[in-house]
Amino acid sequence: MYKSEKQTIFYVLALYLSSTLLLITTLFTGYYFYKQEELIHTEKEILKQYSLTLEETLLSVHENSDEKYEYPRFKNFKSAIYDIDKNLIFSTLDTKIENLDKDFFVKDSNAYYVSSLKPYYLGAAYSVVEKKKKPINILNDLIISAMIVITITIITSFFLVKLVLKPLRDNLRLLDNFIKETTHELNTPITTILANIETLDAKSCDEKSMRKLQRIKTASTTISNLYQDLVYLLLNHQISSQNEELNLSEILNQRVHYFSQMANVKKLNLDVDVKEDVYFNADRQKIERLIDNILSNAIKYTNKFTTIKVVLTQHTLSISDEGKGMSQDEISTIFQRYRRFDKTQGGFGIGYSIIKSIIDEYGIKIDIESEIQKGTKVTLSW
Repeated sequence: MYKSEKQTIFYVLALYLSSTLLLITTLFTGYYFYKQEELIHTEKEILKQYSLTLEETLLSVHENSDEKYEYPRFKNFKSAIYDIDKNLIFSTLDTKIENLDKDFFVKDSNAYYVSSLKPYYLGAAYSVVEKKKKPINILNDLIISAMIVITITIITSFFLVKLVLKPLRDNLRLLDNFIKETTHELNTPITTILANIETLDAKSCDEKSMRKLQRIKTASTTISNLYQDLVYLLLNHQISSQNEELNLSEILNQRVHYFSQMANVKKLNLDVDVKEDVYFNADRQKIERLIDNILSNAIKYTNKFTTIKVVLTQHTLSISDEGKGMSQDEISTIFQRYRRFDKTQGGFGIGYSIIKSIIDEYGIKIDIESEIQKGTKVTLSW
């Protein structure tokens, strides 16, 4: 699975799940408060019945009492009575009630209902009944239901996204197969061209033929470099790294010399400042691909009659040009495979993808500084 495909799946899943989670949260929150209101209404109706029971009992006690009477008690609820000035007459409540203005309220996990009494039985103008508030036990069920829904959503959305991305995946596979077949067909003619160029005697050529020979050599170098990139791209995961202690100074000088003909065609000045005997443990072929891609990009995208500066220190390698430059948006997506910003230039858009895979393998840091129409500087540090 390609990195871009993974990112697309991740972004779509994140958007889909966040919107689904928001919807679930809204629905479940609304349902929770609905059940809470329903429970409060039920509690209030029960307390109203208890209040009527208390009032009937007070009437009975009032009509049948002599000088002594006993305040009624009930199994299902507790109660209290107050006079016209809201002073307590008698109470079996668990807590003291300070305010009788609300007809229904909840306090300390108890529900209360206040009712006025007329006539004033036993001198009481207000009655209060109390019962334990029934807890809402649906929260845990809602959380479990939400987790189940989210899990199902993740699974289904993952398969849906993969199904939607299947045409893109198939096209990328076709492109890879095309590159593989193209690479195979390029091998023989490239080898033949390069071998024959080396056998030509430059001294026996006149100036016009020499210019033609240089152009052929430059074109052959470009094709050869592209071929090496394609081979690396196709075989990178099939061949193990043959790491060894490499002299980066020697390799860099060799690669600069290799691309010097290409630079000469554009009348470029190669300003090379290479510290001697800089060593790094890595696979030679991968380090060459790393240097070649950065250097060839600098040559390809710079302007004629400008300078490319190559600097190697003990722990850094920087290659800068005076070319077209890139925007910050382009830099942020430069490592995507097949990403190309300038369609007028050749290539498949795989150079920086190869660079990324190599620097990640060896823990090399990369910093790209670029400004439109002023140039680009790529710095590797380790």
